[in-house]
Amino acid sequence: MRKAFMIGLAVLGFFVLSPQRATAADLEKLRVSIIPINDVAPLFVAIQNGYFRDLGLEIDTTPSAGGAAGIPGLIGGSFDIVYGNVVSVLLASQQGLDVKVIAPGTKVSARDTDTTPILVRSDSGIKNGKDLEGKSISVNTRNNVIWLYARAWIKATGGDPDKVTFKEIPFPQVEDALRQGRVDASFLVAPFSIVSRQKPGLTAIANPYSDIQLGVDVGQYITTGKLLSAKPETIKKFVAGLRKGVEWFNANPSSDALLTMISGYTKTDASILKSIALPAMPLHTDLPQVKKTMELMIENKLLPGPLDLSKIIDPIAL
Repeated sequence: MRKAFMIGLAVLGFFVLSPQRATAADLEKLRVSIIPINDVAPLFVAIQNGYFRDLGLEIDTTPSAGGAAGIPGLIGGSFDIVYGNVVSVLLASQQGLDVKVIAPGTKVSARDTDTTPILVRSDSGIKNGKDLEGKSISVNTRNNVIWLYARAWIKATGGDPDKVTFKEIPFPQVEDALRQGRVDASFLVAPFSIVSRQKPGLTAIANPYSDIQLGVDVGQYITTGKLLSAKPETIKKFVAGLRKGVEWFNANPSSDALLTMISGYTKTDASILKSIALPAMPLHTDLPQVKKTMELMIENKLLPGPLDLSKIIDPIAL
């Protein structure tokens, strides 16, 4: 069942009200599949600040475990837009699915703000990819960006990724699975990585994105080519509203209003989020970085060869 995420009254001061608001009957609804993690904060900023509403849009969000899970719903007509990851998007396109990137979602551009570590139990003795052979690591979904860069890091640090078991575990359940020994390592994202490291017993041994490909474009917002052709102005409005949300996020990364909002839809403690600097969010898709990821996918046999990215990434995203 779809449900819209609602933020509590505590963040009402965060709203920027427009003197002339469209009525609910005038708004065009867009159904957006999201992953409830830090990466979609600019989308919620744009919702709560009224940026979409001022453009005549109503955004209805539905959570999923990852882009690989959201894309079937997009193709099937359950969603109009999906927040997913670069690997799942390229893989979907290679399989002949009608996907179009319309906006960037997440980029890892600095090591000191990379909040996506591989965590292990502190007494595990695991320090590198070689140590993970014969053991297990959790990813939110297989054959996605987390899975790919975990494999790349394992290989780069002396291990054989084919000798490591990859277990699918939703991000909110990862800490318990790791502490209880159901997995030996976990590749985790914020805010869950931040929360997990506040308590003793877990140690970060790597940051695969920045270790393997600093600057990588991780997340993307996608729609179908059919919808983009049928409603180009609607998609332009969505991208414009999202970019305003990105600009606000980048200008206010440590504000109480932002952290309370993230806490609301991720169900985490806002005070814990203050302990780490949040990375800036991108305004434009970085084509050279997407090409590097595509090459890594080919190396890991996810793709048989290069794709024509001009047919996948719409100019509105660049």
